Order: sequence, then structure tokens, then C-alpha cells
Amino acid sequence: MIQLEILRLWRSRRPLLAEAAILFFLAMMLLGFYTYAQTKTGGGADFRYTFENRSYFNGLTFAIYAFYFGFLLILPIFVATEGGAQIAGDTSRRTLLLFLTRPVGRGRLFLGKLAVATGLGCLLVADLLITSLLIGLLVVGWGDLDLYPGVLQMTDRHQHLGQSQALLRFAYAWPAATVALFAPLSLSLLISSWARSAVNAVGVSVAVYLVLYVVSEIHFFQDLRPWLFTSHMAYWRELFREEVDWPSLFRDGAKLMGFSCLFLALAFHRFRTREER
Repeated sequence: MIQLEILRLWRSRRPLLAEAAILFFLAMMLLGFYTYAQTKTGGGADFRYTFENRSYFNGLTFAIYAFYFGFLLILPIFVATEGGAQIAGDTSRRTLLLFLTRPVGRGRLFLGKLAVATGLGCLLVADLLITSLLIGLLVVGWGDLDLYPGVLQMTDRHQHLGQSQALLRFAYAWPAATVALFAPLSLSLLISSWARSAVNAVGVSVAVYLVLYVVSEIHFFQDLRPWLFTSHMAYWRELFREEVDWPSLFRDGAKLMGFSCLFLALAFHRFRTREER
């Protein structure tokens, strides 16, 4: 079952489209870093100088910015697309009805779809992370990682990590970010279990994620934030502090897993009880 789902995923070209989008996004980030450095230094520097620190613009700084924005704005769209297309897509093509006429339980079918979609999400996180680091280190340059209070909301004071220490933290960020990406994937599977058109399921999944993400970023929704999984999506930022608050990190990760398990339980219940026609 899983081998069949992997083959169908590859033939759909969705992984190739995701890769193209990631490369285009990173190219735009690289252009943005270059123009920003030129503007802040009056054209007297290339990448490595800015108003905060003479070595602020380096490969690790590029990687953390690229991974942060790509993770929150690009990857959820593709996992929501994958999750939304899994069940609703098979329903619209009448493939799901054909599967159910064979001796394959609904539980096994659901788990197979979940495993393939989860594997794709894990690979997309690794792809974005590794590609960001490679472009940053090879094109922008090597150096330590310095973070300041600002748009990433990672710290309220200057944080400094040596290059080897920062690379280790990036390695930790892979499984942590994959856990976070599991929440929008699970939500999209829930929506897909109710929809009978892949277009509708994908559109609703992407729209719901973007709305929740925007709401979680607006300060006057602070009382609502704890109840939104998007408020915890970037919890892995804690890994890039000098002193990691591990209890807080695990607590936010557990919250995201709780949201994911709730969405998956509802999705499986709907999938198990729905009637195909």
C-alpha cells in the first residue's frame, strides 16, 4: 500500500513542484540579503556587513532567516496540498471506491496515506534546511551565528553561537520542525476526509492555515493564541538561544502533537464512517 502511494505521489509531480518553489524562494532570499546589505552600507559591502555587527551577514544568518520564513510560509502550503489531495483526490477520481472493494482495511489505507504524506513533509523540512545552509555557507560565507531582537522574535537580547554549535542546533531543528509541520498536515487530512473534491480540500486547507497563522501573529488576539496550533509552529526557535529552555521546548512540541493527534483522530473517524459512492 505504501509503495503504491509513493509511486502515485511521484507521478503527481508534487515533490518536484515543491522543490522548484523552495529553490525560487531561496533565490529571492539571497537577492534580498544582497540588496539589504548594499543599502545599509551604502554599497560598501557584500553580504557581511550591516548596522548591527560587521560579521552579521554570513551563511548561518542567511540560513536561519530563509528557514524561518520558508518553514512558516512555504512548507505548510505544500503539506496542506498533499494532505488535502490524499483522500478527497481519490474520492473525486473514484480511486478510493476501487481500493475499498479490495481486501484492504480502511485503517491500513488511512495509515498508508498518512505515512507517505508525513514522509514528504519530513523530506521537505530537510530539503529546505540543508539547501539553505549550503547556499548560505557556499555563497554568502562562513561565520558564527549572531541573533538580535527583531523580526524573527527569537530573542530579547543579543545571542551568539559559534559556527559548530550553530550547525548542531540546525541539526536539532530538523526533527523539531517536522513535528510542527505535522499539525497542518493533520488538519488538511481532516478537511480532506470531509471533502469530495481535491481542489476544494486543498483550497480550504491552505486558507484555514493562512487565516490561523495571521490571527496568531496579531497581538490583540493574545487570549486566543494558546488555542491555535499556529501559535506554536515556530517553537523550534528556542534551539537557537545560547541557553535552551528544554522544558519549554518539549512543552510546545507536546502541544503541537496534541493538536495533530486530535485532527488525526477526527479525520480517521470521518474516514472510517463515511459512505463512498
